[in-house]
Amino acid sequence: MARLRDLLTAMWRPSAPTGGDAASPSVSESPALPPAEAEPVEPIPLPSFAPGLWDSPLSRLAALGPAPSLLVVKLDHAGDFVTALPAIRRLREAFPASRLTLLCAPFIRDFAAATGLFDAVHGFDYYPARGHPPASVPDAALAAVAALNLPAADIAIDLRHADDSRALLAALPVRFRVGFAGLGTRHDLDLALPEMEASARASGLLAPLPAGVRLSALAEVLAGAFRAVQADPAAPIPLGAPPALPDFPDGYVVLAPGARLAIKLWPVEHWRALAERLLDAGGLGLVLTGTAEEEPLCAAIAAGLPADCVVNLAGRQDLAGLAAVIDGARAVVALDSAPAHMAAALGRPTLCLFSGLADIQSWAPAGPRVAVLSAHASCAPCLLSDLADCAHGHGCMTRLTPDHALAGLAALGLEFAGVPLH
Repeated sequence: MARLRDLLTAMWRPSAPTGGDAASPSVSESPALPPAEAEPVEPIPLPSFAPGLWDSPLSRLAALGPAPSLLVVKLDHAGDFVTALPAIRRLREAFPASRLTLLCAPFIRDFAAATGLFDAVHGFDYYPARGHPPASVPDAALAAVAALNLPAADIAIDLRHADDSRALLAALPVRFRVGFAGLGTRHDLDLALPEMEASARASGLLAPLPAGVRLSALAEVLAGAFRAVQADPAAPIPLGAPPALPDFPDGYVVLAPGARLAIKLWPVEHWRALAERLLDAGGLGLVLTGTAEEEPLCAAIAAGLPADCVVNLAGRQDLAGLAAVIDGARAVVALDSAPAHMAAALGRPTLCLFSGLADIQSWAPAGPRVAVLSAHASCAPCLLSDLADCAHGHGCMTRLTPDHALAGLAALGLEFAGVPLH
């Protein structure tokens, strides 16, 4: 058996060429292929950072004051206007002290005025009485809108779901623009809802909402955003019994350095430097808050600071107790975490140090006195739950300095012991 195996092996093993001996079996070699050219590797661009205060749409809305004037744009047909009446009524309820003006088709003007919902009604002939509207806004229409010389308004809201008239808002003398945003179409809107009809049909999964419901949803978005930035947001937050704190002559600032994820954290040395700068104002106390797990972090920040000026409450409060401490604070400095949202909802001056983890447009705290500090990292939102996965040195937080934080507090109009923070 061993000899048979050797014979079979010899039969199937190709022999090497022997210098042209025709009697010797040989195996022809395949022609050599040219080496493949390596695909050029594009370098991965490094992220950019621009630390500073985020220009929040809600901050711009808050700057309009407690009774901003509204211009409702409803240029389409009679049936469309009737469908929009519940949304317009909601705007009237949400802005009772505001001047409400309507821009509509001329053939609707008298009917609209008879509703009693508007302080003024202006006509503009844009959509044909019958037939389809123009696919895009012609330059002549923009010029015609500008030539109306409408009184300036703080807010314009376009109550047409299709975006074929949205560009007209750019020609209106307003400071804040609200409307539906068509998918794949860019409009300069300060507050927007995505369109809900074409996308629903395209998905095959959803039925479009009724037209009147969609318009009411847009009105409610504006009403809710306005309510969130009022001086008395009246958030239903229960307040526990406030803890016994020293009688700080100039009140106290809450520092909330903890967060559920490490990628949201600000360096300890930055917290310490900020604390020292705040205490330099004199007469001010600092209250550190957090969970029991965050007590060592708070202790590290408090270490070496004057014991009579710093109180570490980490692990000593429930949520209602935390709310009571925040409610009595001169200001709150926190991360993208519960204390920041609680302080904003309670109407306290709030500085939020926002990491690159989440979408700042969606998750920044909203309130009447909120400043959001961001590094404006080009890699945000990264959605990384593990700091070890960040390849850029956690620049979204390490590049925010104590000086940036002090500038944020100054932007909130705060001063301590009569000394403005700059």
